[in-house]
Amino acid sequence: MKDIHQSDCCDRSSSYQQALCDFNVAQLMEGLSNFSDLDFDPTLMHLTPEEVESLAALLIHQLTLSLQGTLVAGYLNVLRNGDTEAIAQLPPLDLKPLQSPVKLPENFPHQVTTPLFVYGDAVRWIPLPSHTQTNTGIVIGRFYAYARHLGSWTWKYLVWLKEPCGCTLADTAWEDDLEANDEEENP
Repeated sequence: MKDIHQSDCCDRSSSYQQALCDFNVAQLMEGLSNFSDLDFDPTLMHLTPEEVESLAALLIHQLTLSLQGTLVAGYLNVLRNGDTEAIAQLPPLDLKPLQSPVKLPENFPHQVTTPLFVYGDAVRWIPLPSHTQTNTGIVIGRFYAYARHLGSWTWKYLVWLKEPCGCTLADTAWEDDLEANDEEENP
């Protein structure tokens, strides 16, 4: 697995990579890649870059859910006063346990967004800044699911791959990871 180092990240011209650096997301992902204690060893877990990104997104989402006034006020005090001794006196971060909803939202299906794609639509995964190649395929199904990385319910699609990879003929993708592939004709 390629580690994301701050110097590598911040030397790139991509505004996406720069944002990862500016907001310490790259440093968090590097920390997750190299983190090890009695309960977790990433070398034994064989983390993929996608898993590291998802872990970082979950931790950021968890922090957002767990914000408390004393925590924010303590950090603001450190920022304003530059008092490094105050860092040791900051309140501990008390993260709330993550829970996935076990039932559909009460407003389903009446107040949900209309799906962007229907059966037979040609789609492709939105390319990442570091990758020009992307998978393409045809939508053959969809379902409404809770997306932990978004902290909300959204559409997820079953996509029949144009170029299968090994024995994988189809894959799933969140709606925000796909775009119409106008270059492909529908079957």
